[in-house]
Amino acid sequence: MIDMHCHLLFGVDDGSPTIEESVKMLVEAKNQGIDKIILTPHYRHGMFAYPKEKIEENFEKLKPYGEKLGIQTYLGTEYHVNSQIVEAFQSGRCHTLADTRYVLTEYAHHSEYTFIKQMTQELIHHGYRPIIAHIERYGCMVEDAERASELQEMGALIQSNADAVLGLEGHGPKKYCKKLLKEGWIDMIASDSHGIEKRTCNMAKCYAYVGKKYGTEYANELFAEKPSEIWK
Repeated sequence: MIDMHCHLLFGVDDGSPTIEESVKMLVEAKNQGIDKIILTPHYRHGMFAYPKEKIEENFEKLKPYGEKLGIQTYLGTEYHVNSQIVEAFQSGRCHTLADTRYVLTEYAHHSEYTFIKQMTQELIHHGYRPIIAHIERYGCMVEDAERASELQEMGALIQSNADAVLGLEGHGPKKYCKKLLKEGWIDMIASDSHGIEKRTCNMAKCYAYVGKKYGTEYANELFAEKPSEIWK
């Protein structure tokens, strides 16, 4: 499996606080069958500053531990969308996913659909392929499930969190994810893990659940094949 959204990199956001915890998270990921991980520290103006030099320094410290476990690690950003997003990626101030044209975009829970649609179009216009993080968190998307399909048709990809699919974030998100899965409106499932004890990685459990409910072929698509397109 590939985990393309997690907060495993230590000391840069609200995820892993230490390299020791990051190593434990890598071991857990390996045990669950994950062999590629994109580390996606938050960028959010006024909350998460995204210290690029520290991120790169800590990544280089952590990378050998992944290599010893047989896990390939890459850098990215979970970017809380604002009007400077295109400049942030064009200038290299923030990392795209594995330094490709794919970008992981996050919005406020109360964002209006017109804003999500506008910024998705803006990114596509500038040559990026936006992946919309944890789609189940946005009220405007939940109130009209077909909006996920509309964004896909524009060229965006839709990501859900494993915990939401499993019902660990409540009945509402699980019901919404079930609707999207049934319609094929989810492209990727990721852990969005933040630690080894809280907000942990549940990819293996979710893979088994999706495989049982919707078939192994669909599970492989969501957990491996679609995320692998980032490198292609």
